[in-house]
Amino acid sequence: MNTTATAARARDLADILRTRLDGHPHRAELLVFIGHLHTAAEGFETAEPLVMDGVTITNCTPAEGTLPLLMAVAHAEDHREAGISEAVFAYVTAPITRRTYRVEPLAGGGREDAELRTRIALAEYDLTTEGDPTTRYALLALLVQLHGDHLARGGQVAA
Repeated sequence: MNTTATAARARDLADILRTRLDGHPHRAELLVFIGHLHTAAEGFETAEPLVMDGVTITNCTPAEGTLPLLMAVAHAEDHREAGISEAVFAYVTAPITRRTYRVEPLAGGGREDAELRTRIALAEYDLTTEGDPTTRYALLALLVQLHGDHLARGGQVAA
């Protein structure tokens, strides 16, 4: 079931952020993200699938898992200094929604921005086609880093 894959991604992402806690200047924000991700994972694992007229609906995200993710996205938007892009939370629900966050070109970003967005697109593609848990974890960690780099570049270009 897609909610199982979604819960696994939420737990992976929480673990990836946990590895960044030591010495991180915005440790408190990372702990908030980790808490939301664990709550989301539990919600996805325990949610009963929606059944309409005897048909099980598998392409909608259960509110029990989605609401904590939305809270994480809002926290990421409010605390950009933590270096975690709101885009990474879309990878959690991608097994259900088949959607990710569109990375917009940075104004004045140039070739480096295009290369970074290409690396993100390639890692996203690999994540959609990879079933191995170890590789999935590595790709999520790479995407967290790449989106963080894009977020940082956005701040540099704006300055």
